[in-house]
Amino acid sequence: MNCFWTGVLFSLVVTDVAALQCYSCKGNSDCRDTETCKEHQQMCRTTVMTIISRPKISTYFLKGCDVSGKPNNSISHLLGHRLVFLAEEHCETDLCNSGIPKEVPRVRDMIRIRGHNENLLNCYSCTAADNTCNNPSFTQMRCFWPQDRCIDIASLTDTGELPKDQERIKGCGQLSHCQDALGFQNHKSFHMVKCCNSSLCNNDVQDYKRAPLPLNGVTCHSCEGNATHGCAPDNITTVQCRGPMAKCLEASGIHGISGNYSIVKGCASPSWCNSPYTSIYKNLGSVETHCCTGDLCNSLIIDGKLKPSPRSQANHLTLAHHAIMSTGLLLFIVFLLS
Repeated sequence: MNCFWTGVLFSLVVTDVAALQCYSCKGNSDCRDTETCKEHQQMCRTTVMTIISRPKISTYFLKGCDVSGKPNNSISHLLGHRLVFLAEEHCETDLCNSGIPKEVPRVRDMIRIRGHNENLLNCYSCTAADNTCNNPSFTQMRCFWPQDRCIDIASLTDTGELPKDQERIKGCGQLSHCQDALGFQNHKSFHMVKCCNSSLCNNDVQDYKRAPLPLNGVTCHSCEGNATHGCAPDNITTVQCRGPMAKCLEASGIHGISGNYSIVKGCASPSWCNSPYTSIYKNLGSVETHCCTGDLCNSLIIDGKLKPSPRSQANHLTLAHHAIMSTGLLLFIVFLLS
């Protein structure tokens, strides 16, 4: 009996010790508070937004626990006469999310880089927050880091409560898996991420809401939710794929907020299939992604479990140490700048 209770107490101690600790805060000052992460949260997150409006520099912090599978990211863009830098980093040890990401520029960095580096790109910049992406004559900006490329990020989401609206950002950034156009679509959302490495190359003026990409002839299953709600057999619909989204995708993982098992089905570009973007945009951790070729082939999730197929590409996504902007970060921008 003593051995039994000793084992129980030991397991409780191990569980308590194993729980990740992260700094947690939201506002214009860095963190002192901490939080204990839930079982499905295996990373600490630091999101920092710096707004430069001469002579003032303002910095906002968002820190806490997060699910695994999301990469580090950084972008910059213009918002009127203001210059906005956004950076997000993830780490996996106790209280590792202290300080600010190295991609957030300091004043000394701005002076040094802008004054001595001639290899920086010029990129078009716009944001849906001030409706400048609807103007065909985009503003130009110069990137701050030699690693930056010109970026174009577009998202359309439909919550069922609000009409589908487009979020759009052009600017400079360092985004992972962005050699080819990254795209995903289903009946709930559309996401397109593009990068290029020559000045002013992010000149696409297409409005994806008013002028959708052309159909490519592929049809896939579409759903978002779990095996009993959202992706139950009666909830699964079909979607006609567009543009580069010629693969059928199904993915499963742990939702970052609820901690529940979640499923996503839709169309994806080949580059999206081998990237962390499903984890980012759908806020899923420990993601397993399966992409296949052929109409309605994304039907391998049975009873909430993904059954691998040798004829298609399946992968377990882990942390990628590079870049892209998450939906949570977009919401953070809109909240602070509205």
